[in-house]
Amino acid sequence: FQVGIIAETWAEAQIICRSLGRNIASVHNAQVREFLHSLAVSRGLVNGVLLGATVTGKSNTFGWIDGSQWDYENFQAGFPIDGIGECLAMVTNDAGGKWINIDCSTEIPFVCERSGDFDHIHRSFKSTYIMQIYSPGFPNDASVSCDYFLEVDANKLVEVEILFLEANSCCDHLVLFEGTFGGNIIANLTGEISAGTTFRTNSSNFMRASWQPNGGVNVRGMMVRW
Repeated sequence: FQVGIIAETWAEAQIICRSLGRNIASVHNAQVREFLHSLAVSRGLVNGVLLGATVTGKSNTFGWIDGSQWDYENFQAGFPIDGIGECLAMVTNDAGGKWINIDCSTEIPFVCERSGDFDHIHRSFKSTYIMQIYSPGFPNDASVSCDYFLEVDANKLVEVEILFLEANSCCDHLVLFEGTFGGNIIANLTGEISAGTTFRTNSSNFMRASWQPNGGVNVRGMMVRW
């Protein structure tokens, strides 16, 4: 999963994604939309991001480039508009993450994903720079579980900083694991933690950050920098 690259056209964006073994991202539920919107904003991408859909026929019928089912949509009121463009973008300068159709030669950032990247709201990242991750729906809904697989270059360690954690101490947890599956627990966090607390893998260049709510009632969830 990659976000933040800018291409001159939608077609060029798809070529770049395909070179990475991915497609421009498709969105099939509100949790994925909210996650992509939050991640884009955290990276300063407030002028919109391309999505992986184009017009597939007449009368502004859109379809996902990866061939997946068109089973969710979040268009801005009045969109799509005939004649202004046959590609799709998410608005990122407000909280709604609404979709608009745009000209396919518009230069804005885009999102690449592998097939299955967003299944069950699981995320996988490799980074050589600072990024932020959020619980799905942050800060309005903390009820959706999610695993984030954080990877850095070989021979380096993953370090995360808790920027914000608000969880019910009875039942909601952010669990950090060494490696991916089967690794030792680095930290099992709950309650309220303010910015500045850091954790690091002992020997692995992978960390699994697992947001495990049991209801997530009346709390905002978590935000982590790594």
